Amino acid sequence: MSYKIHTDRDFSFERKPSPVPGDLRIGWRIPLTLLMLNCSRGKKASLAKLNLLNDALRSERSREKLSKIIRGETALIEWRMRVEPAFARNMDLLTGGQLAEWKVANGKAAICLTNKGKDIADRLENDEESFMSEKAFLREYASKITEGFVTQILLANKAPS
Repeated sequence: MSYKIHTDRDFSFERKPSPVPGDLRIGWRIPLTLLMLNCSRGKKASLAKLNLLNDALRSERSREKLSKIIRGETALIEWRMRVEPAFARNMDLLTGGQLAEWKVANGKAAICLTNKGKDIADRLENDEESFMSEKAFLREYASKITEGFVTQILLANKAPS
């Protein structure tokens, strides 16, 4: 759509498409969340764990930082937990699409894959051309990112009261 403004001089504006970062695209975020849940114990995870994984998987730099923390090369306090609103919408889309459902696990709210979600996650896992670096990170570190580890990260970053 073009806009023209008539003043002493003519101005013309044309709308140009702007690229959207991958982490804001539904087509990137939903499959990645399915992979995160698929590699979690019992195919379920707390929202805190998913936020941690989501943040780590956004970039190579974040993956490397979290891997150093897991290996004990960097202190837990070095991780800055970020919560992004777009990720909450992702959870709504997953549950609305019947790919995942909310449950209570160990007294906490958790989201777990449905059979439909497991099927799609398994197909994503077997696709050798998609999410290669993200899947490599999850294969190596997902079993070490337990709910207990997530709690340690959260407590390390808690401001003293």
